[in-house]
Amino acid sequence: MSGLSNVFDWDFFWGTFGFILKIVAPFVMLIVAIIAVGILLKNVIAAVRQKN
Repeated sequence: MSGLSNVFDWDFFWGTFGFILKIVAPFVMLIVAIIAVGILLKNVIAAVRQKN
């Protein structure tokens, strides 16, 4: 297992992973925000219907 660090170029791996993460993160946040607003609206509509 000690030879594993020689097989993989971890600096390249983490650099590439970080680069991809920086590109993808805004889109993921947009999707999460849309889902959160949808859940919030669903709960508000359910509360208003239950009140009436």
